[in-house]
Amino acid sequence: MHSPPLPMDIDPSPSRRRKRAASDASPSVTAPTANDNTPQIVTRRRHRRRNVAATVWGNDLPLTPSTAFTVAYPNTTTTAAHPTPAPFNIYKSLLRHPNLFFQFAIRLPLPSMLDLYAIDKEFHYRLNKFSVSLMHDYARYHAPLASYIFSWVLYPELCISDPMLRPMDGRSWLARDVPGFRWVGMVLWRQGVVRGILTELAVAGHRVPAGMEGAVCKFWVVMEVNSTRMREAFLRDTEVWSDQDLLLVQMLLVKLDMRFSDPTVGNGACALSHMLLTQKSLSALWYVLTGKVRLTYDTTTDLVVRTYLTGELDLDALPWLDDEVENGVPEEWWGIQTREGWHSDGGKMESAVDMVIAEGIRRGLHVQQNLLDFVLYGYLEENGKNAKVARRWRADRKVVEKDGWPGKEERDTVIKRLNEQFGIATGGGHDAMDMSA
Repeated sequence: MHSPPLPMDIDPSPSRRRKRAASDASPSVTAPTANDNTPQIVTRRRHRRRNVAATVWGNDLPLTPSTAFTVAYPNTTTTAAHPTPAPFNIYKSLLRHPNLFFQFAIRLPLPSMLDLYAIDKEFHYRLNKFSVSLMHDYARYHAPLASYIFSWVLYPELCISDPMLRPMDGRSWLARDVPGFRWVGMVLWRQGVVRGILTELAVAGHRVPAGMEGAVCKFWVVMEVNSTRMREAFLRDTEVWSDQDLLLVQMLLVKLDMRFSDPTVGNGACALSHMLLTQKSLSALWYVLTGKVRLTYDTTTDLVVRTYLTGELDLDALPWLDDEVENGVPEEWWGIQTREGWHSDGGKMESAVDMVIAEGIRRGLHVQQNLLDFVLYGYLEENGKNAKVARRWRADRKVVEKDGWPGKEERDTVIKRLNEQFGIATGGGHDAMDMSA
């Protein structure tokens, strides 16, 4: 029986293939004995790319301190017996702390977290190890309400396989699905859109109750369902949709009608609110309210043709809506937003806002008795004074509250005090100046 070949014999000659640099592979120095069956290291390959994060956070530190570890510094000679202590690195210390790592990770902005996940291998590994808890904690910290309503189980397309390959239901050959960065980004985006819509309404003078954010998030879930039966089943679930939620969504419809019909800042028609609430998401409404999209005659015509079926349009007054050349929309896209499955061959699908109104009627909420309250809400405080007015400073995104116009009693008191101060007498229905002094 022949002895195993030496490692130098296994490695092919450089003349047979591309010449390899000395830094790429380092062959074993000692040859194995004939009776030694221990696996031998033939080559050691080293990564040619440098650590991009090292320029910012410093060189990698050892995971565990070792007396045999030697750190080489420029112009410094150290021995294995007396290693030079590594400099303190606050970033690496945070990563390796059992408690501070989680607090540090969930407080990072999402772009910064993605950057660190891409360039730092240690952060990458630790986030993968605790990916499920970190993703949930991160979403709950930055979007507590939206992360609960837009649960990751409703969006399997935004999930990934467990990075640590933890099994699903005890099946070791199948990794479970866990929420990924796409789900976290979706939750943060939707929370920003919902809050942006309510903020724009408040700046325009239309304040809403505090529970409106949750109701609007639930309504968004209804909007993205492409089946009438699924929408109806979701709305009839009283554990999800309370009576208050149905009333709040209809209050939002009233406030949007008031906003779009405003003669100064409105867009001219109440029907815009119904059309924008019939889309697949609330992003279109947010774009219009924030001014990112200007509704011109052509863009509005395009939205109307894509949203409503031909039989629901007044073609006698607007005949060009039934002409593909005039409206510029292909015929297969006509009324696509109100068709089952959002398919050109699908049947009629009820609008989400119409189904909310119908569910309120089915439950006997008598919403018509509250329409005037919907209009008047948000202009008076509980003490009877005018509510504070939301104002956005120029060149600043921050919205602040300022005291509104004083009430009639307060105005009369101030006017009376000024009249007494300047000697203005009021009597007999005519104002007269007191010239006796």
